[in-house]
Amino acid sequence: MVWLGVIVLAGLAFWVSRRLHRYPGGWAFAFSLQYEGDRDALEHARSEVRAWTRRAEQDESSARRAVTAAESIQERRLQELEHRRTRLRHPGSGEQVGVLGSLTLFQHRLMVKSDSGIASVELVQMEVHFSTDHMYHHVYCINSGGQSLQAKYRHLPPAPETQEQCFDEGTVRDFVRDIQKAVTRENSFREQLPSQLKAVESEREAVEKDTGAADAAREQLEETRERNRQDPRGRVLEEKLEEALKDWEELTGRVPPR
Repeated sequence: MVWLGVIVLAGLAFWVSRRLHRYPGGWAFAFSLQYEGDRDALEHARSEVRAWTRRAEQDESSARRAVTAAESIQERRLQELEHRRTRLRHPGSGEQVGVLGSLTLFQHRLMVKSDSGIASVELVQMEVHFSTDHMYHHVYCINSGGQSLQAKYRHLPPAPETQEQCFDEGTVRDFVRDIQKAVTRENSFREQLPSQLKAVESEREAVEKDTGAADAAREQLEETRERNRQDPRGRVLEEKLEEALKDWEELTGRVPPR
C-alpha cells in the first residue's frame, strides 16, 4: 500500500502546485474561501476565452480538413492517371493467358523455356504456324521484329524409359489459336495506344486545371479565419479576461497566467 500512498501524495502535491500557479499570491488567495469569488471570476473569464478559442480553432480545423480533402482527391486522380499512362507505355508481359509445354502465353508476350534459358518476344504482328511430322507437332512464332520462337510437342509415344510428355494434335492446335487470338488483341491494343495515351494526357491536363473544389475550400478557410478575427465576441471576451487578470494583480500584487 506504500506505493498507493506515494501516488496520492504526488497527485496532491501536483494539484497544490498547479493551484498556486493558477492563483498566485500565496496560500490564502489560492485556497481561502475569502477569495473564492475572486478565483471564480478569474476562472470564468479564462474558461470563456478557452471555449471561444476552441470553437474558433475547431471551425478553422474543419475548413483546413476540407482543403486537404479537396487537394487529396485531385492528387489521387492525377496519380491514377499517371499510373494508367505508365501501364500503357510499359505494359510488360501482362497477365498469364495459358501454358503448353515449353511455351507460356501472356497478354503482351510469348515466352519459351529451353535448355539455354527463357526467351521472350512481343506478340505484336506475330505470325504463328503449326506443322507436324511423324514424331512431333511444331509451333513457329515470328513477330514483326523478326524475333522467333519455336516449340515442339511429341505426339508419338516415347520409349518407356523416357519421361517426355505426349500432346495430341487438338491440344496443340487449340493453343496455337489462343496465341493467334492474343496476337489479334495485342495488335488492336497497339493500334489504339496513341489515342489512349492522348486521352489520358488530355484528362490529366484537365484534372490539373480543375482546381475549383480546392480553391473553394481554401477560400472558405480564409473566410473562416477572417470571420473569427473580426468577430467582436472574441475581443469582448479577451477584454474581460484582461480585466480579470488586472483585478487579480491589484488584489494580490501578482500577475496570474492566462
